[in-house]
Amino acid sequence: MYLKKLLIKNFRIFDETGIELIFNKGVNAIIGENNSGKSSVIDALRIVYSTVTYRKDIFFSKSDFHVGEDGTVSDYAQFDVYLEDVPRRMTEIWNPQSESGMGGDFHIKFEKYTVPSGAEKVRSVYWGFGTEGNQLSSDTFEATEVVFLGALRDSESEMKPSRNSKLAQLLRNLVPEETVRAELVQVLNNANNDLLEKEQLKKTRNTINQNLARIEQEFLNQQIDIGLVEPRFDSIASSLRAWVKPKWILINKEDSVYEKAHSYFQSHMDLKKIQNGAKGVYFEISILDSETELDTEVANRVREIANKSFELYQNGLGYNNLLFMSAVLGDMAIEKGGVYQNLLLVEEPEAHLHPQLQELVHNFLSDANKNDGNIQIIYTSHSPTLASKMDIENINLLYEYGHKKYCLPFSQTNLTEENKKYLQRYLDVTKSQMFFARGILFVEGISEAILLPTMAKALDRPFEKYAVELVNVDSVAFTPFVNLLSSDKVKTCFSKVSVITDDDRCAKKNEDDYIDKNFDYDDISSTVVANLQNGQPSDRCIDLTALCSGAGLNIFTATKTLEYALCCSEDNVYHMIEALKTCYTDLGPKLETKIGSLSQLSEKAACVWLFIRTRDKCKGAVAQYISQVINDQHELRKKGEQIQREFIIPDYLKNAIYSVTEQ
Repeated sequence: MYLKKLLIKNFRIFDETGIELIFNKGVNAIIGENNSGKSSVIDALRIVYSTVTYRKDIFFSKSDFHVGEDGTVSDYAQFDVYLEDVPRRMTEIWNPQSESGMGGDFHIKFEKYTVPSGAEKVRSVYWGFGTEGNQLSSDTFEATEVVFLGALRDSESEMKPSRNSKLAQLLRNLVPEETVRAELVQVLNNANNDLLEKEQLKKTRNTINQNLARIEQEFLNQQIDIGLVEPRFDSIASSLRAWVKPKWILINKEDSVYEKAHSYFQSHMDLKKIQNGAKGVYFEISILDSETELDTEVANRVREIANKSFELYQNGLGYNNLLFMSAVLGDMAIEKGGVYQNLLLVEEPEAHLHPQLQELVHNFLSDANKNDGNIQIIYTSHSPTLASKMDIENINLLYEYGHKKYCLPFSQTNLTEENKKYLQRYLDVTKSQMFFARGILFVEGISEAILLPTMAKALDRPFEKYAVELVNVDSVAFTPFVNLLSSDKVKTCFSKVSVITDDDRCAKKNEDDYIDKNFDYDDISSTVVANLQNGQPSDRCIDLTALCSGAGLNIFTATKTLEYALCCSEDNVYHMIEALKTCYTDLGPKLETKIGSLSQLSEKAACVWLFIRTRDKCKGAVAQYISQVINDQHELRKKGEQIQREFIIPDYLKNAIYSVTEQ
């Protein structure tokens, strides 16, 4: 059984329209910028599943009702929960009319009411499949085990010995049989008895009892006994503590057993559990449990060093989080009678973890579900690293538009199966940052990626100020991204999305305006110039324009290519020649001479384009040069100094920048 859909109305920042989140089996992510409502969604789920149970760690209060912009407070809040793969025995929420035939739903409403004294209080009403009044029992909610890991979780405290520690819970669930528990208790009882036979313990116990007897006289008749812990299973569970032991043990060169350890390494170089380093020989501690025969002295020394553990507080916060999460998932994976869904809610699993370790955490969470399909994980995150690893259909994006909160489940976009496969392969960390942006600008390649931020800064529209993310698709494969952002909800979510592309005109061999690929800058002619000015855009560009228009996205096209479009003024041509001369010390001056012989700007632009087309390895270097020119001129402009040969930003690039930075 798993959570399929959640509707939230009039709860905190969500108004009466509400939001709808779609979840799938396995690992699901809720992403969005700060204050988009991610924590509220997690709290809504915690409230839902604890409303009619005794396991309450969160309560709905009057302050949780939505407050509108005009100060009006809602008089109710409602949560609608839809499940899939519901067991037939759970007839309370069984809904045979569900799409799958295996669905179920329940609903919880919180209402304000006034008691006779005049005080305002909150009450809850809950019901099953669709119609208010269909009663639910607490068994419905006991069938789901919910574990919550908050963003500010104190993993160290959670692992300390206590009745409710995660270690205690794990032991209780791993050892449900009374006979096995009795065996553990007997071990402890024997240890206590052995300990009490020691003279030091006898003295301790007798000293306390003698003093107690003097105090009590004859009024009380009690004495104490001492031992490890009280010989009961709950005492054992509550006493469990965790400490950290190193995975690798170093036998340094000064150690008395070093020569034997090094000899063992030389004869077992194929073993991964032993490594030679500058300081000595490293042994993975698990080598003591392997069948490999290790010299007794070496083994004893490894064991001796391994016994020198350190406390959790000496560990990093990130690693302690991982230790705690391992214990939580270990507990959830244990089959428990009457539990049909294990739901793990995690706020910011990336907390205190570097990007590479974030990836491992995602893989860890995914594997936890694969190994036990009954575990559903829902986490909130600001991490592009995690977003890039997540199945695109398992992401819910929370956002704000027009002072209202919305949710975009990516499962409801217009992605084809081929689009999904493409994005799953190429949606890296950098591209995933667009999910947290307020404006997105898609470009073809490295040249645009270098130039556009500098141009935006020169226009006093720096991307960072307007939360704009520039996404380099490294090709002309815009379609998957456009389809991702093409639904009715997307139009409000990503209202400022633009695509910059070349129109690649004159590229069809069978058309009259075709420009032969063998032409070089010396082959400049009036025909080439005319075709570049009046030729037809490529079919790719025409189709992309239509797709963007249908999706409500802006598209800005260069005439032929970026480099051709950059030559939009005589001063720009000058800077482009200077850039090319730095890349081509021999040919650059020849190009300069050729362009000097041309009279029309259109001819010069065509000549530059032909040169770069034939030698396109310099595109990045040219972009770097021009970017520096634009930046230097921007600094001069701020100082009020005169600019010689000012570089003009082409109109289509200027308009694209304005489109994603408008207020």
